[in-house]
Amino acid sequence: MTLSPPALGRDFRTFWFAAAASNLGDGIRLGALPLLALSLTDDARLIALVSAATLVPWLLFGPIGGAIVDRQDCRRLMIVGQLGRALLVGGLAVTIAADAVTVWWVIVVAFGLGVGEVFVDSSSQAAVPQLVESGQLDRANGQLIAAITLFDQVVGVALGAALFGLATGLPFVVDALTFVIGAVLIISIKRPLQGERIASTSIRTDIADGMRFLRGHLFLRGMMAAVATSNFAGNVAFGVLVVLLVDDLGATEVEFGIVLAVGAVGGVLGSVVASKIARRFGRRRTLAGMPLVLVLSYLVNATATALWMVSVSFFIASFAIVVFNVPGQSIRQMVTPEPILGRVVSSFRMIGMGAAPLGAIVGGVITEASNVRTANYVAAVVEVGSWVLLVLALQHLDGALAAAGATDEM
Repeated sequence: MTLSPPALGRDFRTFWFAAAASNLGDGIRLGALPLLALSLTDDARLIALVSAATLVPWLLFGPIGGAIVDRQDCRRLMIVGQLGRALLVGGLAVTIAADAVTVWWVIVVAFGLGVGEVFVDSSSQAAVPQLVESGQLDRANGQLIAAITLFDQVVGVALGAALFGLATGLPFVVDALTFVIGAVLIISIKRPLQGERIASTSIRTDIADGMRFLRGHLFLRGMMAAVATSNFAGNVAFGVLVVLLVDDLGATEVEFGIVLAVGAVGGVLGSVVASKIARRFGRRRTLAGMPLVLVLSYLVNATATALWMVSVSFFIASFAIVVFNVPGQSIRQMVTPEPILGRVVSSFRMIGMGAAPLGAIVGGVITEASNVRTANYVAAVVEVGSWVLLVLALQHLDGALAAAGATDEM
């Protein structure tokens, strides 16, 4: 006789729906924003800079955001972040309607949305351990990543591209509405979204504490270096993906969205099976195998002669990223003390996500100087380096789990 896993509860379900709503809007914007940039300029460097601008705030404000998350009410931060992003993307829709939008204004808006994401995402990751028990973290993270993948990368991108084809500003109006819905749902959660808050030190001291913990933690430090390298590689390729699909392979706006959506189905599949794969092979083997799948994905992009090949590439990349993120995120939550979790998460993501805009910029420069195929070959080589760093970090996994009173068993 087998027992089904315990229900994760009403508050977690509400939290999941809030994540689903806002990530639907993120996906709509992900499908529409590169098309908007491409309609405003043919400079691959500026198109890549639009992607980079969303990620730069992690590099600039990550630790500050984490320190604030560890001091303040996570619920309030998420609500303010969602409503602020709704106003910003709504303003973009207004400038489009007034025929006053420029590629530089798009870059500014993308940067502002990234600032909001720093606070919302750091608060969200810090809140999950408050909503479920420790033994349910893989399942909870898997369900959240499923929502992110399904609504962001599958439904959202296809819908965003389709809406852009109907009216340029329409996807951004819908995006603003999804942020508002997400904020309303977060308001309705009854359970506290953080532990006890102590603010007896300065922000600078709080940031230093989080960075010191991360710097001294052999596993997290090594994993952070591997993730940063992988994100750099991924954005060398993804930052100019619209160039590969539209300019090189001749995709229409609708086909662009469909290719991304079909490819992202791999992420949905990954979210369904990630905890099962981690349980079957162990977190260590699961983490070690996924960068090699990404290498294959970039090589497929570099040699693709048809849209379906890029769909397959994006499918296997999305699958690998999600299967990596579920156990990776759970381990990070397990080995980090709750009072400093926000700071550690944001500092980790400052380095990990901070490498992404650099990768996007490099991808744009390589594409402008050579071609988009060369950018994907470079991404594959860099991803091999990420795999090497990850293998070295995993040597410290058992010690990290033992120090936190946890194991690799699920």
